[in-house]
Parts: sequence; structure tokens; C-alpha cells
Amino acid sequence: MAKQTFTVGQVLTAAQLTSLQQTAMLGGAASAKTASYTLVAADAGTAISMTSTSATTITVNTGLFAAGDTVKITNLGSGVTTITAGTATVNTSASLALAQYESGTLDFTSTSAAIFIKGAGAAGASGKVLQVVMGTTSTSTTIASTSFTDTTLTASITPSAASSKVLVFYAQQYKSFRGQSTQGVGLQLVRGATAIQIIGPAKYAAFTWDGVSSGGAEFRTVTTSTFLDSPATTSSTTYKVQGGVLYTSNSGEMVCNNDSPSTIILMEIGA
Repeated sequence: MAKQTFTVGQVLTAAQLTSLQQTAMLGGAASAKTASYTLVAADAGTAISMTSTSATTITVNTGLFAAGDTVKITNLGSGVTTITAGTATVNTSASLALAQYESGTLDFTSTSAAIFIKGAGAAGASGKVLQVVMGTTSTSTTIASTSFTDTTLTASITPSAASSKVLVFYAQQYKSFRGQSTQGVGLQLVRGATAIQIIGPAKYAAFTWDGVSSGGAEFRTVTTSTFLDSPATTSSTTYKVQGGVLYTSNSGEMVCNNDSPSTIILMEIGA
């Protein structure tokens, strides 16, 4: 319920006392919102909970609140809720974005300005795993190129805060063949279209072999790797593994995911 205004000698009703109690409790029962929302004057002294699975905003405008008014905001949904200055000014020493289960309070210092005080949940999320995404593939993919090529091992994650890091684990299964002489195979991890990790100092350093003079040779293995990335975004971000061979002559190639599935795991870590 909204903050009440009283006059001298007024006798308070039960509803007004309930409202006064809720205001003293920083909002009491929360008003649930399933989509982006613009604050109204009646929200003074109340609590708002966001429940959307998509990104939402709460817009703050001028002329609706007085100095000392507060609005508590909690995000229960998996989509990030961002406090947005409309015609009002909103300042904070933390972040205006609320990940799932984070909360904060708008503390108005005037009719046109507020301070957003983020709750302890923001600090509590530091270093914690906020979400985990796994991708797997059993699609057999042949790569006969000296240029890095997709192995079909991929997964996407939408960070809840731009300050979050993404810890990437992957296990890429493959075999490689060449009819004779030396061969080398390499892997790289890509975010979007940007290579962020190459296994070894050269692309063929995942493994090499030498001295096959005739008859050819085949090598089967699983390469595992870990990488801590800082994507600096709250947009959907795709990670994938690519492979390439040193030589394509004499039937040189690598075949991925042919013996067993390959797996990639993405973990969002709170900053």
C-alpha cells in the first residue's frame, strides 16, 4: 500500500495502520510485475517484485516522490532488471542492474533525484556460481583444413551482469589421420567470432607426431581445457570450439565427435 498523509486529530483506520506498518517495513507485501514498469506516485513506501524471465526495466521519473520516500525493488525472475533514469536522476555506488534474487532500495533525495542502494545480495553473489549451461554434440564432423573450423561443440549463456565472468570447461573428442610423415592438430575456443584461447603456441600444438614413412597413422584422443572469460555483456553470448590440421595432403584430416560425445560447460561467476 502507498504511503499515507495524515491531518492533525485524525483517527486512523485499520487499513491506514496496516499501510503505516507496511511502509515502516520498507513496503511489506510486494506488488508483482511481470514486465517493464514505470513507477507511479502510489509506489512510495511500497515494495515491487519483478518476476520476468526476460530483461526488464523500472523507469524513474520526476515529480512523483518527495525527499525521504523509498521504493524497495526485488528481482525474483531470471531476467535482469535494470533501474533506469527516465526524467529523474538515479545515482548509485554499485550497479543499477539486479540479477535474479538481488534487491535494492530507491531512496529519494528530492522530487527529481534518487539514490539506488543495492542490497547485500549483490556482494553476496561475488565469486558464486550464478548459472550453469551445458552443450553437447555427437555429430561427427570431418575437418580437412589448415584454417580453424567449427567442430559443432557450442553453447550459449546470457550473463546476469556485465561484471560477471564466464568459466568455460570443454572436452573435445577427435581422431586425426595422415597417410605419411608429420601431422599436427590444434584447437581453439571462440567467443562469438573472437578466438580467446588457442591450445599451445601454434595451432597444431594440441598434438603432433613424426616419422610415419608409409602406411599412415591414426591418433584418437580427448582434449580438455578450462578458460576464465570476461565477456562484459548481458547479451546472449556463444562459445564454440574449432579445430584445424597442419597438413591436408596425404588424406590429412581430423574427425570430431566420432567415438563419443563432446561437452562444453559454461558457468557464470558473480564478480
